[in-house]
Amino acid sequence: METVKTRKVGNSISVTIPRELNISVGKEYCVYKGIDDIIVLAPKVKNPLFYSNRIQMSDEFKETRILNTEIE
Repeated sequence: METVKTRKVGNSISVTIPRELNISVGKEYCVYKGIDDIIVLAPKVKNPLFYSNRIQMSDEFKETRILNTEIE
């Protein structure tokens, strides 16, 4: 595991990603800060529900009965 160090760039803090990880230039990521200051970079993906016109309701659960206590 390689170690990297944060540095200040303008008003932001930056981390350099090592070349060995083969990350392409211009790729977008969502950034999350987790427990114990763990930083997670997740590739940004398009919302499949927004761009798809093939999503349809299914009758798969038509026999399912909802109990009164399940919905408030």
